[in-house]
Amino acid sequence: MKHFMFFLIYNFAVITYIIGYMILRKGIRKNRIDKVYFTAAMLSAGWSLCMGLVLIQTDQNKAAFIRALGMLHIFGLLICNTHMMVYWSNVRGRLKQWTVGFIWSGLLLYPFLILPGNVVFEMTPYGMSYRIVSGIWSAVYTVYCAVAAVNLACVALYMLRRSIRRRDRVIAYSLLLCISVVCFGCVLDTAIQVAGIAAFPGTTIGQFVGCAVLYRTYRFHNKMKMTLENMSEFVYYSVDEPVFLFDEAERLCIVNNGATLFLGMSAQECSKLQLSDIFELNRNAFRFRGNKNRVEARCWQRNNICSITIDKIYDDFRDIIGYIVIVHDVTERVRMLERVGMEKQRADKANEAKSVFLANMSHEIRTPINAVMGMNEMILRESDDAAVLEYARNIRDASKTLLVLINDILDFSKIESGMLEVVEKVYSLKALLKALKVECGMRAEEKGLALHFTVPEDTPECLLGDEVRVRQIILNILTNAVKYTMKGGVTMTVSYQWLQENAIELAFAVKDTGIGIREENIGRLFDQFDRVNEEQVHTIEGTGLGLSIVDRLVKLMHGSVKVESVYGEGSTFTVCLQQKVIGKETVGSLEESAKREGRSKGAPMFTAPAARILAVDDNKVNLTVIKGLLRKTKVQVTFAQSGHECLQCVAKERHDVILLDHMMPGMDGIETLSAMRDMPDNQSREAAVIVLTANAMAGVREMYLEKGFDDYLAKPIEGTALEQLLMRYLPAAYVRNSTEQG
Repeated sequence: MKHFMFFLIYNFAVITYIIGYMILRKGIRKNRIDKVYFTAAMLSAGWSLCMGLVLIQTDQNKAAFIRALGMLHIFGLLICNTHMMVYWSNVRGRLKQWTVGFIWSGLLLYPFLILPGNVVFEMTPYGMSYRIVSGIWSAVYTVYCAVAAVNLACVALYMLRRSIRRRDRVIAYSLLLCISVVCFGCVLDTAIQVAGIAAFPGTTIGQFVGCAVLYRTYRFHNKMKMTLENMSEFVYYSVDEPVFLFDEAERLCIVNNGATLFLGMSAQECSKLQLSDIFELNRNAFRFRGNKNRVEARCWQRNNICSITIDKIYDDFRDIIGYIVIVHDVTERVRMLERVGMEKQRADKANEAKSVFLANMSHEIRTPINAVMGMNEMILRESDDAAVLEYARNIRDASKTLLVLINDILDFSKIESGMLEVVEKVYSLKALLKALKVECGMRAEEKGLALHFTVPEDTPECLLGDEVRVRQIILNILTNAVKYTMKGGVTMTVSYQWLQENAIELAFAVKDTGIGIREENIGRLFDQFDRVNEEQVHTIEGTGLGLSIVDRLVKLMHGSVKVESVYGEGSTFTVCLQQKVIGKETVGSLEESAKREGRSKGAPMFTAPAARILAVDDNKVNLTVIKGLLRKTKVQVTFAQSGHECLQCVAKERHDVILLDHMMPGMDGIETLSAMRDMPDNQSREAAVIVLTANAMAGVREMYLEKGFDDYLAKPIEGTALEQLLMRYLPAAYVRNSTEQG
């Protein structure tokens, strides 16, 4: 047995020496990691050789000496491997200092681990072995090995977590595999000695396999770098034009991706072709003087005219070893069609990418807002603390303002394309102004600024217009005023004048005591992504997009915006908008406490204890929001967190309404709906399926209805809107209105 183990470990050493020789043969470059790996390979081979020699010893003194020499190799190997892992993971700071410093500290243990009194040698079935005598040094060495393994695992996990490229993740997984293999070997070598069992040469086997994994990682890392060795391969395969490589006998050897696309064949199929199978070309085309020849030929596969460039390839003795053939399509018709096709494809991809980006942005932002607004509405419904309710109302107003801002920014692309439409609805000017004051008041208070609103009490209250756009325009101007004012305050003065019997022109004048604007820069204010006085405001966050949106929205609403400013003293922005008047109510005083509806603390719009609803969403917080919003309706709600769970639920029980999220991992909402329609055992076939989604882009409602959904509700979900939707689709026999409950 011991001779077999010696032969096995000896071969490990030989293979590792060969690996080191291969690195040395290629020439150790100035890159530090190459030298470190070469050193690691030599140390690994030395450790394997020493352990193999220990196995065949009969003299314990010689075995102790060889083991002591081998232990020096293993500590050096551990240090080299640690430096490689730290280099590849690009770890920095304290984690790097701790990992490297701790590994080096192991050298302090070396003298104590080789003391004759700390190691006992004995013969085993697989040869001479040893065990570390139980005691302080045995415990310290075991702890050292465990902590070293944990440190290296943390380094690999750090790389895996921080990596954004696939090649970095491959390296991280390789490092984790290496650590796992070495740790397993240590269990057979170091850990079993705690139980008083002689060491099995598991560390030797583990470190050899680990060294092989590191060698593969080393080669993969070098291959992924742009070096002189692989640069030609990258350049060759990145060329779009068809490239064919022929040997000196004019046999086709290699084709690039462009050539396979050009011929519509795989590389293997192309390798079976002769030159005459591809082009109608005179074979004497390869017989030319000089280094290059250009000929024209017809391509059989494409039936078009190609301009072919043939270059000779020489070896170091100036003998021809092959030819590079580059094909250029010169057919005007094909070239024009290709150009048009490429432009169309590029435009389609750009539009698709833009739509996907906006949809994803809408979804990702609306998801947390749904949680904030939903949880806040539960506070409004269930809390009895007056102070808490006031805070919650402010959160509600600010959240709505934030939601409006998000919607408007996502619609900026429509402003660019002229597709944005003004949607007129009746709204409360007083509520709008109070929401703006709450939102901007918090920002002004944080900077120690005063914020004043001056509004005539006889200003009409109920107006017909696009409240969303009006809010965005005024909020942008107020936010800018607060942002660029360092001391003093901001005052907004609202005035109006009658244009007709039921129409007024509203004027919002926002005056600040900020840094002001130079006269020559006023004309640039409404240019998108342009910030004036950049040298003075570079520390203030902003993209330069807000005023551009304001200008375009004001023009869209047939209004006007005017700027007056004195540099160093402040600015005044005045926006004039035409709005229709509904009724005779007036704004009154903004300082009066607003009368708020008490329904959030009262009964819901309906109760339906017999109704069954299935809510499907991969986000637990969203399900919690739905549960809270429907708690007082007494509806029986079942929850599912994936499309597959949804299918299981509808197969088991009947539901009256299904609230189905769209963007879920695995099976999304549209796929789930399609699967439900095809299920033969679907007990909720008659249930109304309402899509709940954070995708609030224009046109998505029609898209969802075309996919088969009965209705659509955008996140963030409002309790009132959800209750109204359920009253529409729940069976009338189950629903009892609040007025009926007495």
